[in-house]
Amino acid sequence: MANFVEFSGAMALNQNFAGKIADALRQGIAANGKASLVVSGGRTPLDLFIQLTRQELDWSNVVITLADERWVSPENGASNEKLVRDHLLQGLAASATFIGLKNAATSPFEGAAEAEQALKALPRPIDVVILGMGDDGHTASLFPGATNLSAALALDSDRTCMGMTPLTAPLDRITLTLPLLLDSRNIYLHLMGEAKREVYERAEKGTDVNEMPVRAVLNQQQTPVSVYWTA
Repeated sequence: MANFVEFSGAMALNQNFAGKIADALRQGIAANGKASLVVSGGRTPLDLFIQLTRQELDWSNVVITLADERWVSPENGASNEKLVRDHLLQGLAASATFIGLKNAATSPFEGAAEAEQALKALPRPIDVVILGMGDDGHTASLFPGATNLSAALALDSDRTCMGMTPLTAPLDRITLTLPLLLDSRNIYLHLMGEAKREVYERAEKGTDVNEMPVRAVLNQQQTPVSVYWTA
């Protein structure tokens, strides 16, 4: 099971977490010349992104991509790419390389092959993967009951990303697959609030990944997972 770490507040969590991520990226650069970071969207990581922009390391040798993306223009307010460009690719982190998942295809299903080509520039294994979790137990855009869910969770697949139509959220998405997320040195689940802790505790008690896809990350033995939580 995951290592659950509780913090006294958001500031303590984000400062500690940013330092931990920076250390991992420095180690990756020292060992391999490049390091990689996968981040998630939403409101939860915004203050973490700000802390990361202040971390001193060779950001020009860091490659950043997203765990998932809504199939909207990068200028759209719902775009995770816009979130990352506005809040993470700033300050000291402005020189990092960013791989966007959205392209000119009309749907994520048609655009997945091009996105997979772009993801070949992501150094692997990934140094740090940061995931969120929805109230329905989804993570990245691995949504409960979605048609492509079982294919995206298949560990024997060579796919790195897939289109996904959520049943519990608007807009088609593109998501990294479970095999790519697990091809990493460290996975962190970044959670805030009592409601998310309750969802997490329900997830860790069960095994049905179709009901709560985050269980596919929590219940595997391949890659260490830490949960960073504060009320």
